[in-house]
Amino acid sequence: MTGISEGAPLVHAAGQTRVAQFGMFVFLASDLMLFSAFFAAYYLIRSSNQPWPPPGTELETLRPLIATLVLISSSFTVIAAERRAHNGDATGFRRWLLATIVLGLTFLVLQMIDYATVSFTISSDVYGSTFWGLTGLHTAHVTVGVCALGLLYLRSMRAGSPEASASWTSTITPFWHLVDIVWIAVFATIWIVR
Repeated sequence: MTGISEGAPLVHAAGQTRVAQFGMFVFLASDLMLFSAFFAAYYLIRSSNQPWPPPGTELETLRPLIATLVLISSSFTVIAAERRAHNGDATGFRRWLLATIVLGLTFLVLQMIDYATVSFTISSDVYGSTFWGLTGLHTAHVTVGVCALGLLYLRSMRAGSPEASASWTSTITPFWHLVDIVWIAVFATIWIVR
């Protein structure tokens, strides 16, 4: 009997993790559809408004490129955190998680600087609307992701072991990877394919 009762919390935790992962993947699928609609609108509007971007619209490329590299780096740090969690290394898990949070915050600061320096607003023209809509939606997702990573960090501090936060880790990290992948598409759409 004692073997069954000792194993019960692990089975319960594994079941919670699977349910949480399924819920996150359903959410990620709906989130991809939301971003797809924004990208479709951007390209549709772009095809019927030439020249694109409108004359006089200047975008700096270096800062968004640095922000892109920062966000891509954060995918590697969150992978390192996840690996440390699977190995039971609580200190390493938290250290890499903190690095991911710092990279996410760095991205947000670079994004805010970029917003402060662009010469157009959301109501300037159709280009401004699509630029602010697409990048704003992504910035909101990064903000939510950084907050979720912060909560995961606090939870891991209270729990003491990464295993206690396994369901959170397995749901937050796919969201963070989606945020990173979507930004690559946003960066390519706005700054490369002009």
